[in-house]
Amino acid sequence: MDWLALERKVDRVVGNAFGESVRLSFLKNGTVDPSRSAVDIVAQLHVGGDNSASLEGGRGDGYRSRLAAGMGELFLDRSRYTGPMPRAGDKVRANARAGQPWFEVSMVGDHDTNIIVVSLTRG
Repeated sequence: MDWLALERKVDRVVGNAFGESVRLSFLKNGTVDPSRSAVDIVAQLHVGGDNSASLEGGRGDGYRSRLAAGMGELFLDRSRYTGPMPRAGDKVRANARAGQPWFEVSMVGDHDTNIIVVSLTRG
């Protein structure tokens, strides 16, 4: 098995085990974009808490090993995701979490082979 096939298989297993329901809402100039309908999907959502720590030790300003509070990442499986490509300014709602919090897309990284990484901020 080549490494790309193995990567897709592992990504699918992880997504099935740790995925949660989220809604992607697509906006244009801050309002609903009628050309890109909202989608409800299952994807991996990682959100930072106040327990992030510097790799140098302590809670300083060095490189952090976890996501900072208010930041998050959404991982979309390219082989399963069929919706519109998210863009900066779009919104993501965590459907299964208490209070269904909203996040704003700050950046989209689609250079990985099988995963689309959507960087998020709280809001």
